[in-house]
Amino acid sequence: AWDMRYAPPVSFPGMILWGGSQTGPEAAPGKYTVRLTADGHMVSQSLVVKRNPLHEATDADLEAQTALGLAIRDKVNEANSAVIKIRDLKKQVADRLGKSSDPNLKLLADSLTTKLSRVEEEIYQVRNQSGQDPLNFPIKLNNRLASLMGVVTRGDARPIGNAAPIFSDLKGELKVQTDHLQNIEDKDLAALNALLKKLGLEPVTTTKKPIA
Repeated sequence: AWDMRYAPPVSFPGMILWGGSQTGPEAAPGKYTVRLTADGHMVSQSLVVKRNPLHEATDADLEAQTALGLAIRDKVNEANSAVIKIRDLKKQVADRLGKSSDPNLKLLADSLTTKLSRVEEEIYQVRNQSGQDPLNFPIKLNNRLASLMGVVTRGDARPIGNAAPIFSDLKGELKVQTDHLQNIEDKDLAALNALLKKLGLEPVTTTKKPIA
């Protein structure tokens, strides 16, 4: 069974959002192919998705809705994947600290962890512990993106006029944080790993695949 939706954004344990969509955008009207592979054999079947004739939206409206919804979904993925990476890095750093009492290692590790946490806190509201906490603490980038995705993908209609400009602003804000994260990896993490090598400890590695 297919609900005619694309894959949802990647998530992470304990994530709490306020009014943010966690479902993938619906497929626009058009021709699609379903493929099933089992035991080395592949079969395919074509199908056509049609718009609801009772709604006023045109095929072009729904295509625009799906396209923007997918673009936002991908940025929600990017934001959530950054949080997953940061938490994995901090976990590894804590592990290495537990294996050495070297003062220089602690200095570099503490600095790296602090910088990683700053980026994490700009992307996700880390103080959220329950569903009501977003009422007390401001929502962050991944929540704002997910909320916009919910607005864009709700119902059968072309995206509202200000959705694209808002998305552009949020993309810019997210890029600032992901650029910070990359800079931390390139400089601070590299320096930490150089010291870990001298101490005979395993390096801290980046997570290549997000954990849903």
